[in-house]
Amino acid sequence: MAALVVALTLTVAAVAAVALGTYKGSLYQANGAKIANAPATVTVVGAKVTISAPRLPVKCLSPNGTFTAPSAPIKYVFKGTLKGNAVSGNYIPPLGGTGEYFVAKGSFFPATKTFVGKVSFVGECQGTSTLRAKKA
Repeated sequence: MAALVVALTLTVAAVAAVALGTYKGSLYQANGAKIANAPATVTVVGAKVTISAPRLPVKCLSPNGTFTAPSAPIKYVFKGTLKGNAVSGNYIPPLGGTGEYFVAKGSFFPATKTFVGKVSFVGECQGTSTLRAKKA
């Protein structure tokens, strides 16, 4: 019985809670280079997570059928639910209906109070960046 109590205590201690509040960071390209003027914010309130970035770089569909046409950055907004230390899913804005949506997949690291994940926009234009943020 004592061994079971010790095992359960260690399991609970190993799953640390995500610190509530705001995490501030930046967007990065696939090669790891920081994207200039691309701040990002992750807000955690209870089990709800909101990720926003005012300038997510995207490319639009070109005449040859590839996503290579230049486009102005879009405002990225994702609202989802925290599952343990992870956030993952798709978010369609309330007035969406165009088939476009936001995607987020990432993890919080409670020991270092950081968040790392991929943020994407899917639609006529598409873009994916890595988000790295620290607790503010």
